[in-house]
Amino acid sequence: MSSITQALNQTNNEFNSALSKQKGSNLDKDSFMLLLVTQFKYQDPLNPMDDKEFIAQMAQFSSLEQLMNLNTSMEGLTTATNNQQMVNATSYIGKLVSVSGNTIGKTTAVNADGVSETTISAFRYAFGDNVVKGTLSVKDANGNTIYTEDLAGKQAGTTFEFNWNGKMGNGLDAPDGVYTVSLGAFNDKGEAVLSDQVVDATVTGVVNSDGTVYLGMDGGQLLELANVRQVTTPKVKESSASNSESEAKAEESKSEEKTDDSTTADAESGSSEQEAASGETEEAKAA
Repeated sequence: MSSITQALNQTNNEFNSALSKQKGSNLDKDSFMLLLVTQFKYQDPLNPMDDKEFIAQMAQFSSLEQLMNLNTSMEGLTTATNNQQMVNATSYIGKLVSVSGNTIGKTTAVNADGVSETTISAFRYAFGDNVVKGTLSVKDANGNTIYTEDLAGKQAGTTFEFNWNGKMGNGLDAPDGVYTVSLGAFNDKGEAVLSDQVVDATVTGVVNSDGTVYLGMDGGQLLELANVRQVTTPKVKESSASNSESEAKAEESKSEEKTDDSTTADAESGSSEQEAASGETEEAKAA
């Protein structure tokens, strides 16, 4: 009896040791193999396992191993695909993209001329049905509504643009951050109308979070790469220094034109005087 108890304790220790190596409570192929071997080791010699049952268990074990290897390969493939997507997404940096969503951002920075500039993501929307009345609201990161405006007379299929001025309902400037635009619209029957929502912003970076690739926008928000609809090159804003240089060149060009006109006038005047003198000489000779 003591030998049987000792064997059972040994088996129990081996099984617990195999379980302790697992991450979490899931069993891997080694655990199932240990169970199978333990079953063979302590089977009743007077009633051994049937060969058909043994073959069936081995087939199940083989299938389990193949599935686990396939799962590991798929995880590696997914990781490689996500990394490749992130590398490809870096080509979007500096581009203006249109992304499905309703998350806008506000940032304030000092430009090259030392002037403070505020950048706010543009928000566009279109309704699937004619809208009689509705409300557009801007909410902060905590879900608090800081700005609201009424909507009325919106036609279906028409794209409307909301350019927020960055101010709250009380007229004060909202702090820099990420905000959410919410739409509530109704048709003439009082039924809610769905809308298609797009955010336009410039890409400043790429983020890979839990296998999902996001684009970092100039407004500070993160938008999923898979939701990108359009990519364009943003218009370059000329600085005040460039504008001053352009104005200076224009003034210089005008001065040159005036100088040329003055020179031409002087030349014409001199030519007229020479012609008059020549005429007087001819008259004197004739006299």
